[in-house]
Amino acid sequence: MKRPLGVAAALIVLTLAAAVRLPAQSYRTFREDYEGIEARAGLRLGPLRLQPVLRLSEAGYDSNVYYRADGSGEVVSDFTATFAPELRAYWLLGGSVILSATESPEYLFYAREKGLRAFSNSFSGGLRMMLLRYFSLSAEYHDASHVRRSMSELDRRIRDTATGGTAGLFFETARGTAFGVTAAVDDFRYEDVASGAPDDVYARTLDRRETSAAAEVYYRVFSRSYLFATAGWTRYAFDFAESAWRDGEAVEAAGGFRFPLTGRARGRILFGWKSFRPDSAGRRPFSGLIAATEVYLRLGRLAATVGYDRDNAFSYNESAYYYVDGRARAGLSLYIASFLRIDGGVQYGTMTYPEPQTVWSGGVPVTVDRREDVQRTWSVGPVLRIGGTVGLGLTYNLYRRTSNAPGFDVRRNFAGAFLTYEF
Repeated sequence: MKRPLGVAAALIVLTLAAAVRLPAQSYRTFREDYEGIEARAGLRLGPLRLQPVLRLSEAGYDSNVYYRADGSGEVVSDFTATFAPELRAYWLLGGSVILSATESPEYLFYAREKGLRAFSNSFSGGLRMMLLRYFSLSAEYHDASHVRRSMSELDRRIRDTATGGTAGLFFETARGTAFGVTAAVDDFRYEDVASGAPDDVYARTLDRRETSAAAEVYYRVFSRSYLFATAGWTRYAFDFAESAWRDGEAVEAAGGFRFPLTGRARGRILFGWKSFRPDSAGRRPFSGLIAATEVYLRLGRLAATVGYDRDNAFSYNESAYYYVDGRARAGLSLYIASFLRIDGGVQYGTMTYPEPQTVWSGGVPVTVDRREDVQRTWSVGPVLRIGGTVGLGLTYNLYRRTSNAPGFDVRRNFAGAFLTYEF
């Protein structure tokens, strides 16, 4: 009976094209990955190790589902929820090969705004192996689709799909230090699920291919902490002829510190420098600080989270090119009992547009020389542990956006529930 079960397991893994993702600055050595998979509890199906997860988010009342301008008379409220079961499958072969798979369907529900209901699915597949004791070779393919506000600028939930692959080759030492190179190709697609129009402004403006390559080095300084540095290049090529003027290239270098993946202190600190150069003459380039920092610290009954992100992002506004998106956030959790905690958080973000753009106000075009939007979010709510590290949370969020461009001041309140696996 074992042989047919093993064959069935092999077919499942190969069909899903098992994956180990290689996100930048999140590199784990082959041994860390292998031992981590062995240690995690899960279901067993022959040689497969299965880890099912149910994700529930934003289940509640949204006072402004379309992020309409305050006082415009177009504000629509609704009850909404996002359900996303996920299944991860791992197959460990001979101590030198990891096959893994992730399948995650997602359903976005709206009670009244039925045009916003949407189903999407994300799946990834690949392979990781050790060669000649010191070389870690990885390759993966992914097709990830979500309906969400994937960028701060978006005024509604848009389907964004990233399809592509990543490959990497690293030299790993016995103490965990690693250095190597990665390459990736991603096709990004965008769709307004509510409009149903054949001429989608989001697709025609933002659909593109990104080709990138990077060199990375990780130096272990404690048992599970690393100093890292990375340098990379990215090419942006837009799909539609009317958006070809958006093509460009970027180079960046960054470094920082990565904390353990588990424990009292988790997360990473990353700061760097990026230079983005448009192909079109006369378009303003971007050169400046970038960041992707998130640190969690637990001390007794208190836990704190701080983070800061900064980068440039393409704008869907036809008369704009890109904006610089910066977000700082802080959160505090108080563990009142072993089964209950109270979470509170605040986020402050700015979107600055370096080039003049035209917006419409009252049916009249208005040119804004240097648009800046300020976004503020406050949240508070209890989280009840329902088993292990799983918790059910309630939250109340207040979102406010103010802008020096007319028609972009937004107010939104949300009250609802979510599931967390980090109690």
